[in-house]
Amino acid sequence: MINLPQKSYSLLKKILAEHRPVLVSIIEKGNDSDFNEEFYNELRDIVLDELLQKGFEKNCTPTKYGIELENLIDEIGRLFL
Repeated sequence: MINLPQKSYSLLKKILAEHRPVLVSIIEKGNDSDFNEEFYNELRDIVLDELLQKGFEKNCTPTKYGIELENLIDEIGRLFL
């Protein structure tokens, strides 16, 4: 299973279920050693797409949801540093 705090993990699963459902089982059943930088960057790209679609007000200010998505992108990035 991917190593994220529970709230972040749940948010990632929700986003993947909507955008790339096949990845949900991978993050649930895989081991940390199964994941690599390329995989984590793919996850970040998917979350970034969600951020761009739903995370900003009309004036380009991030919403509360947008801030959560930005934090999730950062958390995923720290997994491979």
